[in-house]
Parts: sequence; structure tokens; C-alpha cells
Amino acid sequence: MFLSDLSIKRPVLISMVMVALLLFGILGFMNLPLNLMPDAEIPYITIQTVYAGAAPEQIENLITKKIEDEVSSISLLKSIQSYSLNSVSIIILEFELEKSTDVALQDVKEKVDAITNKLPDSADDPIMSKIDIAASPVIELLISGDIEPTELFYLANTTVKDRISQIQGVGNVDVLGGFEREIRVEFDNKTVYENSLNLTQIAGILAYANMDMPGGNFQNQGQDYSVNMKGEISSTDELETMMIPTASGMRMLGQVANINPSSEDIRQRVTYFNTQEGLRQENAVLLSIIKSPEGNPVNVAQDVKTILGELQDLLPESVNLNITMDDSVYIQDTVNDTLNNILLGILFTAGILLFFLHDFRSTLIVAISMPLSIIPTFIVMDQMGISLNLMSLMGLSTSVGVLVMNSVVVLENIFRHKDMGHSRKKAASSGTAEVTVAVIASTLTNVCVFLPLGTMGGIIGIFIGDFAITVVIATLFSLLISFTLTPMLASLLLPETEKKKNKISQKIEDFFTTLEKGYAFLLEKILHNRLRSTLLILATLLLFVASMAAFTIIPFEFTPAMDSGSVTVEVELSEDASLEQTGATLKKIEDRISRFSEVKQIVTNLGSLSTMDSGTNLAKQDLQLISKDLRQNNIIIAGKIGAELSDIPGAVIRTNAASGMGSGSAPVAFYLQGNDLDELRNYTTLIKEKMALIPGVTGINSSLKSGKPEITLLPNRQNLSEMGVTIQDLAMSMRSAIDGIVMTQMKADSREYNIRVTLADTEVSSYESIRNIPVSTRNGTYPLSYFTEIQVEEGVNKLLRIDKQSSVEITANLLPGAVLGTITGSIDEIADEVLQNKVKIKWGGDADMMNETISRMGFAFIIAIVLTYMLLAGVLEKVGQPLLILSTVPLSLIGVVALFLLGGFSMNMISMMAVVMLVGMVVNNAILILEYTNQLRAAGKDVRTALLEACPTKLQPILMANIATILGMLPMALGIGSSGAEMRQPMGLVSIGGLVAATFLTLFVIPAIENALEFGKEEKKLKKAMKKSKKVEPQ
Repeated sequence: MFLSDLSIKRPVLISMVMVALLLFGILGFMNLPLNLMPDAEIPYITIQTVYAGAAPEQIENLITKKIEDEVSSISLLKSIQSYSLNSVSIIILEFELEKSTDVALQDVKEKVDAITNKLPDSADDPIMSKIDIAASPVIELLISGDIEPTELFYLANTTVKDRISQIQGVGNVDVLGGFEREIRVEFDNKTVYENSLNLTQIAGILAYANMDMPGGNFQNQGQDYSVNMKGEISSTDELETMMIPTASGMRMLGQVANINPSSEDIRQRVTYFNTQEGLRQENAVLLSIIKSPEGNPVNVAQDVKTILGELQDLLPESVNLNITMDDSVYIQDTVNDTLNNILLGILFTAGILLFFLHDFRSTLIVAISMPLSIIPTFIVMDQMGISLNLMSLMGLSTSVGVLVMNSVVVLENIFRHKDMGHSRKKAASSGTAEVTVAVIASTLTNVCVFLPLGTMGGIIGIFIGDFAITVVIATLFSLLISFTLTPMLASLLLPETEKKKNKISQKIEDFFTTLEKGYAFLLEKILHNRLRSTLLILATLLLFVASMAAFTIIPFEFTPAMDSGSVTVEVELSEDASLEQTGATLKKIEDRISRFSEVKQIVTNLGSLSTMDSGTNLAKQDLQLISKDLRQNNIIIAGKIGAELSDIPGAVIRTNAASGMGSGSAPVAFYLQGNDLDELRNYTTLIKEKMALIPGVTGINSSLKSGKPEITLLPNRQNLSEMGVTIQDLAMSMRSAIDGIVMTQMKADSREYNIRVTLADTEVSSYESIRNIPVSTRNGTYPLSYFTEIQVEEGVNKLLRIDKQSSVEITANLLPGAVLGTITGSIDEIADEVLQNKVKIKWGGDADMMNETISRMGFAFIIAIVLTYMLLAGVLEKVGQPLLILSTVPLSLIGVVALFLLGGFSMNMISMMAVVMLVGMVVNNAILILEYTNQLRAAGKDVRTALLEACPTKLQPILMANIATILGMLPMALGIGSSGAEMRQPMGLVSIGGLVAATFLTLFVIPAIENALEFGKEEKKLKKAMKKSKKVEPQ
């Protein structure tokens, strides 16, 4: 072969090429960013429209539906998900992956701008932006101290946030908790009635009286002058002395109103409790730092930690800045553990090679080939933008065993030719040339398998792509190494004359000789006649059928749960609970959780569960656990905490073990869709009751919650007309009295504060006080009840729509031991029984991704089989024999099923990917046997004789390559490493189970099938030849 001959003749040239690959590979490795998972740029666009004071029903009808109708015609739009909340509409648009996010944003802006004039006048303009749906905080900082809450928020929102935002790779800094300062201009009802005051008008007067304006320039005697109006209010004293019109003439604002520097309404706050030190902070603000799409999370976290000292110096002495969460540690540990798995795999592989070859120099040749196949891979990864993440590194871990196969096959054949009496250079040349076809075929089968995985569509394809492409790159480099470095080193390092074997080497040699003889004896018995071969084939088929029957009882899930070292606790109180009541309940929960020695710290977010779920009756706690080595799995701890909190009265409590994988939502998530909200509410109740009876399901929740009692005003249009009052006047009077109106700001000490004109809180604290809200008219001031009929109704917290259809989301968590696939099957049965096609069910979250994964993996499996067949047919120049080789694939599943059933493992995305990967791995054994058998038959031997010679000859390389592959994957299968082991383990288990079964069965079943098929053909040819010879004899 050209490459091997060139390498043998020009060793210095090849050495320099290898050094160059090594050098550039190291440089590529140093440039690669670290991530937990591959970066996924999924085109999501959000449209947020604020309409202060509007109820969810009004938001839905006046804003959400209008925007949905307009944007639904945009090309490549995949789904529309909208949330109508109190005072805000949030619409999330998901586009197909081939749509550019920038183009999608521009298309959305054009559509929304066209209908802005159809939205309510008092609503803010819609804000459209790109979002990273998979973005999560890399690191979280807590700023706390003994200062005013408004001052603490200001420091967090300016000094700390601004400095962190300047760090390269930081995409966003979210500030949670804290109170923003404002100036409240408060009136009481009596004063408003006595002076006929109009709060909306007063707010407008303040806005017009609070401005700077340039007047222009003029020249006088060659001198240029500029004229400016300096009319901005800079203190509350100026506000108090401002003159406003009243029924009794002009009066100072301070005479009719109380002007107080205060904070905005407190509806959310953060607390921190360090259980190990007993330190609790009530006055705290949390900063969540999210990386940009191109940012490196480890570098971002490191840069943030670097400037902590600098930030602390900028803060008052009584203010502390602490890290509460650092995801980069978990990412770094996961990457390090995976790299350690690769190194262990290389050491295990080298060890087994030393046992088989019992020669240090031979082992050294193969051991050098492995890193030289892996390190150059980083060059291509860097150019393709593939980061060092769990998936790409798992691809390299998988490659360790696969990579050694090529070099082992080549080296073993070189040894065989050397034993035949050839010189080491001749043996290296002829030995490599003889197995060229087999090595290329086995390598390209791996490429044929991984390319469909690497080009898989959908979100799942983004994550699997890094794994598959990395394996393809490493495999192609291994092919290059096996045809260059391996024969070159063999021609230089192997001894010219055979050395005398030591006792250990001789015993190993004797062991393999005995093994080959034993194998040849068994094989001879099996191939003795077609009946024995047929019986073995039938027995194997029965075993395969039994395995497939058992396969159906293996549970399915989307991804294995990863222990990220944290637990979340969601708490929901009655709708009328205040923030103080919620805080008191959470303090009780906190006290109970602090008894668990595994919990290191508790960060509590009062007033919110997520962006879409907020309210004074809601709270969420993030629990950080101690080191994984010192505790049980976080799923078990979450279950124990849930049981401990189950008897707290008046609260719905849900605990969940946070995982580094999945959709980010609850494990079980689905939607009920229909057109009647009341019907959806009834079916939601029925479904939740039935789900509560499913073993393993806990923390059932739905998006359809009753909101706070809603006071609805129905206008009396006749009275409005008589008094010359419009609906807008009425609405503005109501809003200014309750929520207040902000039309201007006061600037002081380089800060800006909203000036809010409103009634005092004591004046709008009851149903009766709402009736008495003053409304200014041309005929005087009248109570609100004169113009409206006031009703009290039950409100809703949130209205959800999926693809323009009313929907309810139902979610649930899983108890330890429960498997997603089993639970979803039970829920489907319940839905069929309860819904009866009146309401549609749509799966979301992990369940939806699991179903998509199964579908796409099945398609990839079929494509891999077809491509492998086409490749083998082309290489072997036979149409039927590739089918025989591919029969090893179902044989490998026997071992996979057996291992999963015995170990109690579940099938998931990673294990399904490994099953597809087996197509390329297990056919290599059959290729080696049949390719050499074909050579012997071409030399004139019959099929049985050829098989009896080829199989024992290839026994040692088959065992050596497969055991090396198994040991290379053993660290993954054993779950070695504290971080990310849950993701790596299924890959190792499937590969080892498949290889063990395929290796054992291939050595006997494949020869039996080949013998049964070809022996019959040879008999027919022989009979035809005999008949022909009989016809010729009389002549």
C-alpha cells in the first residue's frame, strides 16, 4: 500500500508530520472552550407588552390574540406559546432551526410594528428580543448588608452589575430582590374632594414643570450665547413648594399631599441562609450571571471570581459579596472526570495489549497510536466550533477502544508475516497491505454509523452532533495512523530476529495456542455438517426473539438524571397570602430543611417561581448540597426533604432534584388544549386526581390557578355622558388612585427616582374605599360608584395559549426509581379514558423530547444499516455477504438486553445512541473473518476448510481488539468520576454488553451461517459438474 510503503521508506518525513499534528492538536485543545453541553442556537423570539393594571383576560383579548394573529403567518414558524399575566403579555415564538435568529427577529418586528396602533393607547410598545432558551446562570452572587434595602438594590443594580457586565462572555446579569427607591406624592380622599383635585392632571403638571430644555443660540457683539432652561426638580423641597390649581385657588403641593421618599411596592425579595455557619441574611439581592452564546462559562466564572476583591472595595464595609452558586465547578469537574476516563481507558487498553502481545515494544507502538489519533482531533474540532463538552469528550472516550482496533489488526498481521520468516520491513509492508481492505471497511462502517447521528435534525441533533462528529474525526485519524505510524514504528522497533521468550511470554503464548486449538475443535464440530450449523443458527434466533420480547419491558426515559448538587423547593400558598405570610411559612420550611446535614445553603426567592409564575403567595428555594462524596444522590435527598415538609399546613410544596440535562422544566409536562376554559378547568381537575394515583408521581401542578379576587368595574354610560366623562378618564382616575401614575422623574445625586402620584394606601384598602375613589368632572368630584357598577369576581393568575389555542400545562416530578417512559404511558391511558377526544393532549418537556429522540434514533439506525450495507457490498464486491455481516447487529442486542435487565438500567438518549453506534463496532469481527475467508476461497479452498483456517487465525486479533475496546470503555461503564458519570455510564454499558455478545456469537454463528449458505451452493456446483462429466464420458 502506498501510505505504508512511504512511511516505511521515509520515517523522518512521517515523524515530522506526526509531530506537526501533535503540535497543532495541542494548540487546538488550548483554544477550545469548556461547556457542560454543546451550545445550541435555537431561534426563539419573545414579544413582551406591558399594560399596567390590566387583568389576564384583558391582556389576552386586547394584546395577545392580536399579536398572535399577525405573527402566525411568518415563514418557518414552528410554534407560538403565549402567557397573558397581570399587566403583561409574553409571547414566545419558536422557529425551525434553519431560520436565522436575526432574520426571525426582523420578520417579527415588521409584523408587530404593523399592528401597534391597534393595541390599547395606554399599553407600552411591544419589546421584541432574541432569547437563549437554554441559558442558565453560570454563577450567582449574593450582595447583603446592614444598609437600607433601596441603597443595597442601587449598589447591586449599578456598581456590581455594571462592572460584571463588562466581562468578556457575559450576556446578561439578572437582579433579583431588593427595592427600588421612588418619590410618592400621596393624597387622601378628603383633600381630593374638598379641593376638586384631578390626580392625572397633577401628574401631568409635575411632568411639564420638571424639564430642562435648550432655547437655542444668539450672537451679541461677536459673542455667541446659548440659552437653556434649567427647570428640573432636584429635591423634595422643590416638589413641596410647587403650585397646583385647586378649587380654592393655587396652593403648594406640600399643603395638599404628603411627599415621601420611599420604595416601590414590595412584591418580591430574596433571603439567604448558610446552614453550616448559621448565618441568615434577610436584606439581600441576588445577581444571576448568564453567559453570552459565544461565552466560555468556565472563563466567565473565573473572571467574576477574579474581580470580587475589586468589587468588595467599591462597596461599604457593612456590605458583603458572596458566591452562592458556581456552575463552572461542576462543568470543570465533569470535563476533568471525562478526560480521566479517557486516560484510564488508554492505560487499560495498553495493559491488555501488553498481555496479548507480551512484548513491550509492540505495546508501545499501539499505545503511541492512540493519543496520536485523539490529539489531532482537536485541530478539526477547533475549526468546526465544537467545544470541549460532555458529549464531545464522551465521543473521545468512546473512541479510545475503537481507535485501537485498526492499529491492533495491522500490527497483529505484521507479527504473523514476521513469524512467516519475513524481515521486519517486508513484514510491515506486506502485513499492512493484506489487511488494507478489512481495516478500511471496518473504519468506514464506523463513519457510516456516526454520520447519520452527526447530521440528525431537531434539537436532539444539536446535542448528539458533537459526539458523532468527534468520533468520525478521531476514527479517520486512526485510519491514517494505522497506515503510517504503525507500520513505520513496526519496521523500526520490532526485532529482526525472534528473541527467546521468557517464561511468562511462553505461558501466554501457550495459552493462546491452546485457546485457538480449543476454538478450532469446537468450530470443526459445528461446521461438520449443515444440520449442526442450522441448529446453532436456530438456537441463536430463539435467543434473539426472547431478548426482543424482554426488550419491551426495559423502561425508557429521555436522559439519565445527573446529580448537579442542588435541590429546588417550590412553595404555593393560598391566593390571598401576603408576602409577609409567605415569608413566615418559608421560615418554617427553612428551619426544617436546615436539619439536613447534606444541605449547605438555602437561597429563597419570595414572590416568584419563575418568569411566568409570580405572586406574593409563591416562593422558591434553591438548596446547595455538600460534596457528592459525602452524601446520597440528590434525588434521594429531595424525596426525604419532601417527606419532611409534607405536613406543613396551608402550603403546596414540591421538591425536585436539579439535573444538568433535560428541558429544564419538570420531568413530566404536557398540555390540555381546547376552546372552552371552563371545560379545560374541569378536565384538569380530573386528570390531576387520576395522576395522583400513579405510583412514582409527586408534585403535580397546573398552570391554571385561581388568581386573587378581582374587582370589576362596569361603566354606567348614561351618567358618564351627562358629566362629560370618558371611559379613559374613568380608567385613569382608577389607576392613579390605586397603582399611581408616573409621568416624570426627579434627578438627585446622579440618581433618578420615579415620582408617583397616587392616593395613600389607607385610602384604597377595601371594597368600600374602591367605591369612593374620587373622579374629577366639570361639575365637581364624584365617587367612582356613581359612574360604575362594581362587582367582585374570581380572577385567574395566568392564561396560557399554545399555537393560538387555550391550553393548560400540567407538570409533575418523579420519585426515586420512577421512570419517565412508564409514567407517560400511564398518563396516556388516563387521558384516553377521561378526555374521550373532547380535549387534546400535547406532550412537552422531557417527554416530548424523548418521543422525538426515539423517532429520530430509529431513523438514524435504519440509515446506518443501509449505508453500512452499501459500503460492505462495494468493498467485498458481493451482494449477499454484507447481509451476513450485518446479522451481527441483532446478535449484539442480546447482550445489551441481558445487561440492562440484570442491572436494572433504563433506556435513554445516550443508550439509544450507543445501540446505533454498535452497528459500526460489532460488524468488524465478521469483516475480519469473512474477508480472510474470501481470500482463502479465492486461493481454491472450499468454504468449510477456509472457515476452519480463517477463524482460528483471526481469533487473537478479534479477541485483542474487542477486549481492548471493552477495557477502553470500562471507566465509563463503571461510572468512574463524581460529575457527569450518569451520562457516560449508559454508553459504556451498551457498548460492552453488545461487544461481549457479538464477539462470542460472531465467532460461532457467523461461520455457521456462512457454512450453511455456501456449502449448499458448493454442493449444487459439484453436482452440476458431476452431471456434466458423466455426459462427457461416453465420448
